[in-house]
Amino acid sequence: MDNGTVDVGLLVVIVLLGLLVLGALYLMPKLWRSKADIQKDEATAKWWPFGEAFRAGFVRSIPAAVLACLMLELGLIAGFFEQYLTGDGSRFASRLTVYFGTAFVLMLLVDLSVTLFNRPKFIVPPDARDEPGALRLWWSGRKYKKTRGRRAN
Repeated sequence: MDNGTVDVGLLVVIVLLGLLVLGALYLMPKLWRSKADIQKDEATAKWWPFGEAFRAGFVRSIPAAVLACLMLELGLIAGFFEQYLTGDGSRFASRLTVYFGTAFVLMLLVDLSVTLFNRPKFIVPPDARDEPGALRLWWSGRKYKKTRGRRAN
């Protein structure tokens, strides 16, 4: 900032998001090894409005979402320092902000791809790599419901 004051709002966001990211990174190995305590069908139906197919896709995409949040956190930190540095330091922090912002958007697209198509496989937990994506699960569920409802002639 120009008058030497600290942007407290941005600092609060950085600290809170940082705690969330650190907690998620701490739990990531359990999720990766499929040892996380994730609720299944019956319990999920009470609070998840999008159906089981998209819940399964959401769970598979958590590693990509955590990486996206990490990129956002690093971009916010770079943007915070950009305000207080001068000259080359400020330009470097500015470039980092743009790079991390771009990486954040790309990770959101990867997250969406993992949810819908279960691709790319390298970012999907190993036990879930052979599962179909949410779109295929949802579509096959629709086909099954349509054919099950018809009468045999």
